[in-house]
Amino acid sequence: MTILDQCPSEANIRAFVRKLVFGTHVRCPWCSTRKIANYSGRFHCKKCRRKFSLTSVSWLSGMKLSWSQFWVLLRCWQQRHGLPVAMEIAGVSKPTARRWYRKFQYHLPYTQDQSLSGEVEVDEAFVGRRRHGNQRILFGALERSTGKIALEVTNNRAQGTTDRFILTHIQKETTVFTDCFSSYQGIDTFFGYRHETCNHSQYIFGPTNRIEAVWSAFKRWIRRSWQQVRAYMLEHFVREFEARNNVPELFESPESYLTKSLSCSISFT
Repeated sequence: MTILDQCPSEANIRAFVRKLVFGTHVRCPWCSTRKIANYSGRFHCKKCRRKFSLTSVSWLSGMKLSWSQFWVLLRCWQQRHGLPVAMEIAGVSKPTARRWYRKFQYHLPYTQDQSLSGEVEVDEAFVGRRRHGNQRILFGALERSTGKIALEVTNNRAQGTTDRFILTHIQKETTVFTDCFSSYQGIDTFFGYRHETCNHSQYIFGPTNRIEAVWSAFKRWIRRSWQQVRAYMLEHFVREFEARNNVPELFESPESYLTKSLSCSISFT
């Protein structure tokens, strides 16, 4: 079954979004009254006389797509389809597809607030090309028992940066597996972690094999979906990749994503 076959009708999508945004009854986002008139899809508040629409009160403001195109683009983004595929299926231009992919990414309802524990692999990776001034360093940690990850963009690999990342994302008394890079030395003595190392220069990768696989998957995903990423946008892509790994239920269907993202973005006075 294709994405188009799974797409609901325009009326059903609109009804679903309307229920998420307003609930059972349409209310004015400024005065909260239910005395609302509906004229050709736009709402007029009879109390404060302001006008609003289904999209203007959320991050969907300014949308010029049909509801079907919006739904298809969201599904393509969830399934990691590249921009050319999304353009063809949704029938939109490349700038439009890219803009909405970035909107979905920016409004992703995800916050990393869980510390890793048990046995955790830690490593760093270089992303981008230094000669073009587009290179950044990623620190990453992976919890072996659950597969959950924590990623962070940095500009250096100094010991203070390394220590701060580990203390922020990994609970005390955890067994931490790293390579023999000097910045990791002392985390057992000073912070109470159990620390085990492997020497990458001697081609020993076993203890950090899974976090190394994360870097491979991240770079493949960037090339497939985005071709390339500028350094100033890298944090948004890291957050999306982390969410795809840690909360995959957000990417199971447009309904699951919109239920969280629209509910988080609406607040009535």
